[in-house]
Amino acid sequence: MVQVKIKFIAILFLLLCKNIQAQDTIVPMAGPSAESVAEVNALLKEAYLHLETPYRSGGKTPGGFDCSGFVRHCYSSVLKITTPASSHEYNHYGVAVKIDDCRPGDVICFKGSRNGSRIGHVGIVTEVSKENIYFIHSANRGGIRFDQLSAPYYRKRFVGIRRIIL
Repeated sequence: MVQVKIKFIAILFLLLCKNIQAQDTIVPMAGPSAESVAEVNALLKEAYLHLETPYRSGGKTPGGFDCSGFVRHCYSSVLKITTPASSHEYNHYGVAVKIDDCRPGDVICFKGSRNGSRIGHVGIVTEVSKENIYFIHSANRGGIRFDQLSAPYYRKRFVGIRRIIL
């Protein structure tokens, strides 16, 4: 019953997003070009289609994704951009962006463990507000889902933001 409710909410969310203009929900007007906005919208639409897909270590297909496999699939299938196959490679991929300049479509990077400094987890930014950054990712527990940077677990592990769509 819970899964049915979650799927209903996800479908409702997708339908609502379909009816909202991109400029109003994705990026500030002074931000990227109209072409970039369209690319981000297509990227996020693809990402939302995979909500609740199970986590699979090393997974790179809609049957199951790990974090980098999910990001790679979304960028590749929609924008024909091949992103790194491993999360730690994002340290040198794309353009580093200040947290205050973050926007939807950017890749958000986290340490793999509390004590390590290497990137071990990535997701796609879906929304930015003054208070928070929201993202979609493939979590070890829960598969493809939404989370927020303000959650203590992610705040402690935050490494940075990488921009792929300029």
